[in-house]
Order: sequence, then C-alpha cells, then structure tokens
Amino acid sequence: MSLDSKYFSLSTGLAAVWAGTSSFTQQQKRLVISAILGLSSTQYPESEEQLDILHVALMASGFLKSFESPKVKWLSKSSRKLPQAFRQFVHEVGVYFHSSGQTLPESFVTPLVDFVNETKSHVAVLNYDNLLYDAFVETKVLDGYHGALIDGFWQSGFASKNLERHNVSQHGWYIHLHGSPLYIGNKKMMREDRQALEPTKDSHIVLTHVKHKPLIIASSNILSEYWRHFDEALDESDRIVLFGYSGCDTHLNDRLHLRCQGKTIRVVEWRGNGESANRRQYWKSKLKDCDIKLQQLDNILQFTNWKKL
Repeated sequence: MSLDSKYFSLSTGLAAVWAGTSSFTQQQKRLVISAILGLSSTQYPESEEQLDILHVALMASGFLKSFESPKVKWLSKSSRKLPQAFRQFVHEVGVYFHSSGQTLPESFVTPLVDFVNETKSHVAVLNYDNLLYDAFVETKVLDGYHGALIDGFWQSGFASKNLERHNVSQHGWYIHLHGSPLYIGNKKMMREDRQALEPTKDSHIVLTHVKHKPLIIASSNILSEYWRHFDEALDESDRIVLFGYSGCDTHLNDRLHLRCQGKTIRVVEWRGNGESANRRQYWKSKLKDCDIKLQQLDNILQFTNWKKL
C-alpha cells in the first residue's frame, strides 16, 4: 500500500480478477455469482467480509458430498464445480499482487536485511504478495539453510522437518501465515514459473471472512505448520514489531494477546490511520494486556531504525 495504494488495495485486486483473466473463466464467475447475493457480471466482491456467504456454501457442499455414494448424489454438477471456481478466483487474486512489477526500495530493504542477518529475528507475513519475499531471496536472507531465515522449503519441497533449526542461534523462521500463490501442494515456484501455477485442492491462500480463516489454516498442512512455529517464535521473542498491520485479524490478535503479555509490541503504521492517542486506544483494545509502543509515519517504508527497537 505504501508503494501504490491503488494497485495494492484488495478491492482493486478483486475487481481486476473479476473483470476476467485467462484462467478465471466466465463459467466460473457465474458459479461464484450464484453463491453470493448481489453479485453480477460487473459487481464483484469488494472485501473479505463479503466472501462469508460463499465460504458457507463451500462448507455446505463439502458436507453434503461426504454423504454421497455411487448411487446417491446430493450435489448438482454446478455445485461440484463451485469449490474449484472459488479456488481459481482466490489464486488469481494472489497472482495479481505478484504481478505489479514493483519492488521495495533499497533504502528500506538494506537496513532490514542487515538487522535480520545480525539478529536472526523471525519474520511472519500476512499478505500473499511477493515484495518482501523476493527482496529476501535476492539478498540471500532466504537461501535454504545457508540464509538467516528458513521457510520449510528445501530441495524436494515443503516438510515440517525443514523448519528444524540445527543451530537455533543461526536461523529464524520466515512464515507465510495466510499463505501465498508461491506454492501449491508441496512445491514452491520462483518468479519465472509463477504464471504457470494452477490452483488445486492443495492451494494455500487465506482469503475469506475473518471468522473462517482459522478453518482454512487448519485444513492446510503448510499453514497449520507455520502457525505452530509462529507460537514458538512469539515465545522466543523479547519484542514484537507489527509493521503495516491493520489489527483486523482476530485470530492473530488472540495469539498475540495469549503469548505476548508482559512483552513490548512496537506498532509501526501509516499516520493516516488516525490521531495517535486514538490509535493507541485502538491497539490496546485489540491486544489488551500487551505493552504497546506506537510509531506513525507518513510512509512506513521510511522506517529504517530496526537496530534501535
């Protein structure tokens, strides 16, 4: 958002995919329209909250399908195709954010890279864009067991054993809490291969109403593994930095509240979110007993003072 608030708006991404891509077909769009009241060929879902009803429809389809037999079919042909249509839509939204052609400024990346290399601090991301990931790959912060951070992918693919740190002081974790179009099933794709990714039942992207996010996380072997390690990362950390986070994901707030009492949480956010006194109250209401330190900037990419946190 700090690079390009229009392009990186979720609403813009949803609109771009709804207008049509080579992979998200008109037939699939009609299936999604059938599951959400108020949608049309031009009226797209504008937020995660609006996807609530669609997720309920997907859960209902899965529930009914579990009672089917070769002789008894509860779902119509179109109902059977709805889950794949939604996965395709979500995947295409993720790919949209990978396709901006933009990169993080070196003035932001260099101090952060130096800090992570020195401290081996854990990094957890919510958004499924590639900006930070690609910067870390280019600077060798992410380089298998040779880098300061490991993300569970190594050689043949993802495995929980690949998150084991043989020397705790030498590695932190890089954790995609809400997934990414970087990987489908057990395979991670790099830049030149990403456009060829096709979503399957093994997609790992969390894009839905906040109350359904824990269910999606639990159903993904990669995401559930990441959240288990996130708990451990919080336990290990003396301080937490929330950087550009809205505070709207209650399942994350609950985790922070449970594991970070007595610890300092530094919030770095856009000044346009509101007056500082009001924002401090906002964060106290979200994280309750945690010690909140707030820093507001006109552009959060101006933040470079990692070593003096």
